[in-house]
Amino acid sequence: MFEKQIGKSILEVSHKCIEHPHESIYFNHIHNHCEILLFISGDANYNIDGQVFSPSPYDMLFIPAATYHYLIPTSGARYENYVIGISPDAVGEEHYRKLFAPPLMISIKDDAEIKSFFKRLDVYEKAYSSEDFEQCAVALIRELLTYCSYRKSDLSSGRSKYVTYIEEMVKYISERITDDLDAENIAHHFLLSKSYVQNIFSQEMHIGLKKYIMQKKIYSAHSDIVNGMRPIDACEKYNFGDYSSFYRLYKKTFGFPPSAIR
Repeated sequence: MFEKQIGKSILEVSHKCIEHPHESIYFNHIHNHCEILLFISGDANYNIDGQVFSPSPYDMLFIPAATYHYLIPTSGARYENYVIGISPDAVGEEHYRKLFAPPLMISIKDDAEIKSFFKRLDVYEKAYSSEDFEQCAVALIRELLTYCSYRKSDLSSGRSKYVTYIEEMVKYISERITDDLDAENIAHHFLLSKSYVQNIFSQEMHIGLKKYIMQKKIYSAHSDIVNGMRPIDACEKYNFGDYSSFYRLYKKTFGFPPSAIR
């Protein structure tokens, strides 16, 4: 088993095993990079922006950037997985669209070629120095990403365990992320009470609705700033209201002010 921090495009790669997983050690989180997770064994569900997946051995999950997600152990059974963290620019735009578009879970149990990529990671980690492992792992993972982008549509897809209001709310927020969103107008859209919307969202997503909306907005604004937009324009685009509030949230989230990007 191993956990390695690698570089700027391929950020990290790990093969982990937890003997007695418990929900208390996992938490709902969001980050700017994408993840590919290969489930090996255990009893667990994954919540990816409101969709709950129940993987079987050798199911692969594709977690897009800036997406809230977390693991929900359903028993104390031994849990094993591989995780690859990648920057969105690690592969070309066309491959990225294929990899991180639905379905977000596929089965590779009958695909010996994809399995071999992960087996080689284990072999390289044991046989090579840290520097040589990193070089080989980056090349291997890039090849894996390209291969998966061609194979993904041919592999059997996993389906969400259930469809809830949460999925529809997440979709609604994503499609209107530049609007002035809050619990009240979301509740009005779904013909539900404000308190009910807040309660079920917090219960299912493990994060308050207001915080979720603000985090999605700030990550979207960050992406625009990285691509050349002025911070003041990003603040206005995503309806933050005043620049001082936007500035404080941005610095709190990323650890540096938006002007640092320029």
